[in-house]
Amino acid sequence: MKTYFTAVSIAALTVVLSVVTNAQVPSEETSPSASVPVATAAAPADDDAPYTLKGGDNELGGWGGISFKATTIFAGLSEAEADDRKFFLAAFRYGRTLYANDTIALQYTLDAIPLAVATGVITSRTSVGGVTVFQRDTAYGGGLSPLGLQLDFANGSRVHPFAHVNAGFLGFTKAVPIEDSGKFAFTLEGGGGVRIFTSDRRAVTLGLRLHHISNGDRSGSNRGLNQFVFYAGFSVFK
Repeated sequence: MKTYFTAVSIAALTVVLSVVTNAQVPSEETSPSASVPVATAAAPADDDAPYTLKGGDNELGGWGGISFKATTIFAGLSEAEADDRKFFLAAFRYGRTLYANDTIALQYTLDAIPLAVATGVITSRTSVGGVTVFQRDTAYGGGLSPLGLQLDFANGSRVHPFAHVNAGFLGFTKAVPIEDSGKFAFTLEGGGGVRIFTSDRRAVTLGLRLHHISNGDRSGSNRGLNQFVFYAGFSVFK
């Protein structure tokens, strides 16, 4: 009986080992066929570039910029009046892509400006011995630029060069840019820069814009304030 039990045990162990071996090591006949599903199961490449703006995309973001000096190359202020001026802007941005293809993307933009700071604005002037002496101060304000268009190039690449124009208005606590210009001003801007995508739907912006302020002949002297504003921003696209 003992010999019979031993023989049965050896036979059973042999069967188990055979099953385990066949389960863990595929035969040469099944190996090629098993590799076929692995090859066909690979995900196809996504042909859609991840940094592409599409029609209907919405942009939410913000930007801030500074000008270190007013310019007189577009007339407006005299050299003396333009001296000692700086300008700062902070804005929230909404944009919507109106049209896009593989090369360009056209956006409507709206900038809400909760803070604008103009330093060196002239509040009064006196003439001493034939020399004009200016009294200067800082004006604070805010406004809106609801009329904007931006054209992105190289749509689909990580870096989008762009050009833009926009128009709106600003209101200040003091007359800008000189004493009789009034506290309300129209604005017109144009410029360009680069939009650099940090992920599929997020981007940072670096740019330069020419910012023009004018009272539109509504009151006093219509003396344009022109400044090159360097700015940076961040946007999320949905």
